[in-house]
Amino acid sequence: MNMNDLTQVKHIGAARMKLLNDAGITTIKQLHETPLEELSQIENIRPHYARLIKEAVKELYGQTTPKPALKAGTGKDKKNALIHQDLQKEIKILKKRLKQTNENLKPLGKKKYLASYIELKKRSKSLRARLKSLGLHQSNLSRKEQKKIIKKAGSLISSLKIAGKKPKKKNYKRIVREIQSFSNSLK
Repeated sequence: MNMNDLTQVKHIGAARMKLLNDAGITTIKQLHETPLEELSQIENIRPHYARLIKEAVKELYGQTTPKPALKAGTGKDKKNALIHQDLQKEIKILKKRLKQTNENLKPLGKKKYLASYIELKKRSKSLRARLKSLGLHQSNLSRKEQKKIIKKAGSLISSLKIAGKKPKKKNYKRIVREIQSFSNSLK
């Protein structure tokens, strides 16, 4: 193995190798010595890939960290953590999709859609407030409730994606109705 070829490291292709070279990292040894924080500051590498790259380099150097053995009863805890992560991810996507839909459905110069748009903004704002409080009280929810919210959020996200392309009165009404329904289910 050529220790000067960064593409030998998992998660590094030609594009990331160029980014690393531009940052002054040209060998695997330099990559190994670079702190994780510094690596994650490089443009387009981000903390997630920085961590993966550092783990891959440690494997090359034979410094793998042993993964902790699962204790009895941690399988359920692991499932709860995964569901918790999925719920956080869905909430983040839903907030982003709400923002995009509000932008796409702005009634630019069309007064006939203005009242519908105002209602959409009002419902979106109340849903965002509920999502924020849900994030604070998420640990109090059962796994079943979290799964239910994830499923409904996914449905709402797909509806927002479809309807949020063109301002039409029926789109406004349908989205407002679905937002209100989802918001009511969070009570």
